[in-house]
Amino acid sequence: MAIKYKWLAGRLKELIINYIEMGINKLPSEGELALRYKVSRQTVRLSLSLLEKDGLIEKKHGSGSYITGLTADSAGNTIGILIFDKSDYIYPGVLNDIQKTLSQSGFSGKVFVTGNRTFTEREILLKLLENPPRGIIAEGCKSTLPNPNLDLYHKLMKKGCAVLFLHNYYSALDKCLYVKDDNIAGSTLLVNHLIKQGHTAIGGIFKFDDLQGPERFQGFTQAMQACHLPVPDEHISWFNSNDLEKLINYKDTRFLKKIVEESLDSCTAVICYNDMIAYFLIKELKLAGYNLPDDMAIAAFDNTYLSNSGILTVTTLSHNPHEMGTTAAQMMIGKLKGLPVISQEIPWKLNIKESTTT
Repeated sequence: MAIKYKWLAGRLKELIINYIEMGINKLPSEGELALRYKVSRQTVRLSLSLLEKDGLIEKKHGSGSYITGLTADSAGNTIGILIFDKSDYIYPGVLNDIQKTLSQSGFSGKVFVTGNRTFTEREILLKLLENPPRGIIAEGCKSTLPNPNLDLYHKLMKKGCAVLFLHNYYSALDKCLYVKDDNIAGSTLLVNHLIKQGHTAIGGIFKFDDLQGPERFQGFTQAMQACHLPVPDEHISWFNSNDLEKLINYKDTRFLKKIVEESLDSCTAVICYNDMIAYFLIKELKLAGYNLPDDMAIAAFDNTYLSNSGILTVTTLSHNPHEMGTTAAQMMIGKLKGLPVISQEIPWKLNIKESTTT
């Protein structure tokens, strides 16, 4: 009996792996398992008890045995979290929500900071390949550009590592799950709000090398065109990750000063890629002699502390508290349990503040 139930436990562990890959999160009934493996129900019960002790399944009275997604070795229940930064702005809250949700299901999160650099991303992925985690929640680096690290993601997935993207995704990895902002609808909210305030000449400042930027631009143009308003090329400005890094680290606002001088002079409102761009743009507009918000209405994304500065509070978009990080972790857990999981776009909510009221 002892040999049989341990043998069956080994077979059921293999079955669990196959079920997870097929999107099945519940084992067959005791009777079905007994018939399939030609053993007694008592042997099945002993095997299931062993799996439950190891944390591989959760038995629910009257319902059956459900896959937890965990491994018997707690050290193997780690989820790698690749993210641009872990300080300030939106990151501390998102990371806390991911790690808290993972912990509640027996997983742990290990954070790796990429700085939005593909070279750093590669170094991290190479290290993870030595001892692959159960899964990776990754914020894609420069996600609109061809990514040089797709080979490593493929190798990790072949080793059984689940991959889920956060805030964006790599189009070449179209079979991977993602959870991101509904950026097109978000821009529509901002454009429609500004139009209701009487603005028709609306400019935009977007980041071109991350997916969020082109999506927000797309929503902007679609909303403007739906209202039969022109979108002159000179009203649209673009910046990249290097510009943003210089802005954060050195307060280098030269690209924003150029935008004020060349793109916004015929606009009465502007939509910014995020609160950080809006915060520093306000300073440049004031230096250029603008009376805000009378001369220029400003709207942005993210609703961070930067949108509530003492200079001018900014109309901005937000998600429900804890929504992004919690959703990402729940999706990863569901994937590891074998539950059916689909990619999600988190809706935005409009927060009207003084930057768009006159």
